[in-house]
Amino acid sequence: MDEILAKAGSQAVTFAIRSGISFASGYAIKTVVRFMEKLPKDQRELIDSLNKEVQTKVSIVSSSIDLVRLAAARGNTILEPTLDLAKSLEREIEQFEQKISSVSHGFSSSNERQSVDSVVLSMNKLVKSIEQTVPLLHLAISTSGIQATGNLPSQVSPGRLLQASTAITEAESRYVLATKKSSPREPVGPIFDVVLYSIFYNPSRLKYVDDTSTSALSWKEDFARANVQIYITSSFSYEIEITEDFNDNRYHEEKSKPRKFVYAISDIARLFFSASGKLLKLEGKSSPVLILKISKDEESWIAFGEPDSFDSDSESDEEEDGDDEEEDSFHDTSQGPKETSLSLLEYIIRLLSLQMNDKKSILKTTDERLALYLRDENYVLNTSYKKGLQEKKNNESLTLDSNLKRLETLKINGKD
Repeated sequence: MDEILAKAGSQAVTFAIRSGISFASGYAIKTVVRFMEKLPKDQRELIDSLNKEVQTKVSIVSSSIDLVRLAAARGNTILEPTLDLAKSLEREIEQFEQKISSVSHGFSSSNERQSVDSVVLSMNKLVKSIEQTVPLLHLAISTSGIQATGNLPSQVSPGRLLQASTAITEAESRYVLATKKSSPREPVGPIFDVVLYSIFYNPSRLKYVDDTSTSALSWKEDFARANVQIYITSSFSYEIEITEDFNDNRYHEEKSKPRKFVYAISDIARLFFSASGKLLKLEGKSSPVLILKISKDEESWIAFGEPDSFDSDSESDEEEDGDDEEEDSFHDTSQGPKETSLSLLEYIIRLLSLQMNDKKSILKTTDERLALYLRDENYVLNTSYKKGLQEKKNNESLTLDSNLKRLETLKINGKD
């Protein structure tokens, strides 16, 4: 499925999983600080210096490992052994934290010198391991050809990026205030008015088509109209709620209730965006689509499309008696301004995935991390493909020019 969508020319993003090294090292550094607080001032200087060195080196190696993990997740198999190296370093940092914690808990004035020596020895050992790992990581990165840059990809819309960022920061501000009163669930951004599709496979068709062709896919419309809202459920935890909207000019059973699906943002493994709905092979649909790969108990795919124009006032106003009030409450899912821009929804999901994985605000992230989450996997592939076509065209042009010059030379020589 991933290859089919990629070959269809859609823009894809695989969301990087934040390296556990950053979190493991964070605990380790805090454990060292707690140990230092038990020491006299004259004993703290060496350990403090080593602790800062560990922190600096870990930040460097974490960035490299994040890049490797992202590239490996996108199918770069050359980097898989490098991931084993990263996991080994992560385990070593965890063991280091456990060692320092044990020394700290057993610390007393009688074993002060022994404790300090033990901690210094462990820190020097960890620093050496990190120093041995860094060259191997950089070699793997340079060999594989992947690059990290803080420049935003050219296809990124600054306007949409600012809108998404503003929606997130405003929601977080409301969430902080709400936590003082209860356990909140704050909405992020507007309600998105979409059409919901899901994918299903027809095995009987697969043997008649190329398995890398979009004709092997079948999409069905689940909700002719749906309201999509993203929520903050806890610190750096988010979910996307999809609720069927009965205001869709379709027939619905009188006592039926709108269906609802809820997915954690952490369950979104990949994201595909296409400016043309033809990617879904739906007759009469050519507007943009946003496709999400959901990885939970079993992998599934859903897609959002832009809805047809509906007249929200077309509903009859005659059903206002008391018996219909409960039914109308189910049918009216509007809770605020509606938005149909799938591009804005896409950017909100990208930025929330970054915050979730890094466990910190997007306002504090590095340019390189932000660029990774905004870069489309297929953009480079498509650019390379176009570059290859241009080179071929240039070569053909050069060959033609060369042949023409030969003909001119032959004519001149013939005249002589």
